[in-house]
Amino acid sequence: MRRLRILFYWLFYCKNNVSFKELVSFIQKPKVNKIAKKFINEIVLENGFYEITFKGIKNKLFWPNQFSVKGVNQVTAETFDVNDWHFYQNKNTKIEDGEILLDIGTAEGLFPLTVVDKCSHIYMIEPSKIFISSLKKTFQNFDNKTTIINSAVGSIESEVYFNEDSLGGQISNNKGNNKISLSKIDTLFKDKKITYLKADIEGFEQEMLIGAAETIKLNKPKIAITCYHKENDSKEMIKLIKSYVPEYNFFVKGIHGEEPKPVMIHFWI
Repeated sequence: MRRLRILFYWLFYCKNNVSFKELVSFIQKPKVNKIAKKFINEIVLENGFYEITFKGIKNKLFWPNQFSVKGVNQVTAETFDVNDWHFYQNKNTKIEDGEILLDIGTAEGLFPLTVVDKCSHIYMIEPSKIFISSLKKTFQNFDNKTTIINSAVGSIESEVYFNEDSLGGQISNNKGNNKISLSKIDTLFKDKKITYLKADIEGFEQEMLIGAAETIKLNKPKIAITCYHKENDSKEMIKLIKSYVPEYNFFVKGIHGEEPKPVMIHFWI
């Protein structure tokens, strides 16, 4: 059904830089588990973590056993398949040598793991304590060039409740969930240099951008950000970022299955 909806959206609503050839390729593409198999070498459960090795990458990813290991398939496809609309690096937003990456909504940390050798430093922000524990294990040999921050981010400084029960994780008003800090990017990264900003935070991208105004104005980083969640409006996000840095170029890509929205926005100078 999702593929039929995307075809309908492409025909009657928006193309979002998806060519007819790309559309046909998407409709015919295999499921994510088959795509992931092309990149995953081995998965072994040991000491409370799934140890995952990937073809062409020497470093292991540690996935918490509290979550189904099937979740690895989706993030593997998004991270390695260059034709996936969720792929973070397009031709203008590639990670280059010496990059200082701010990864917001790091989750399992696969994206930063694939570029850790290129980056001079990586800041990872993740609200899930479960994923924080696996991130520390994944990046235990990179203490000198990685910083892991357990926080949610938004447009204000406050505290919120975070639901750890699902893989996606959600900010919640339910006091039965874990209380965590809510911070602005401008507060966390005042006077810190950032050259690349990546964000996928389940619908809070737009709020995060409001709290990242000075960081973006000061650094003018390359940006790769998801915009398909129902809380976000890609046109408003583009307008907001260009109000910070008018010279930004941008490129939207993909069609989301639930609504006729683009999947990603890429920004660069």
